[in-house]
Amino acid sequence: MTTILEYLAYCTPVVFVVLSRLYNLKFNRLRGTGKIPDIEGAKRRQTLFSVLAILSALLVVVIQSQFFFRGL
Repeated sequence: MTTILEYLAYCTPVVFVVLSRLYNLKFNRLRGTGKIPDIEGAKRRQTLFSVLAILSALLVVVIQSQFFFRGL
């Protein structure tokens, strides 16, 4: 049976992808302005959220595969 925690686990990578995309858009918008600290911060956060999206998706896949193989 699917619980609310499973739905939250499935939505976590999607949230990180959306946040990564938002900071990517912010980085692109700030690129020509000369606001170096804001540009660096946006790029750093974009990278952070994309890495978190990949890691959380990988974690969900690993945990789900363990439960699947344990059930066989």
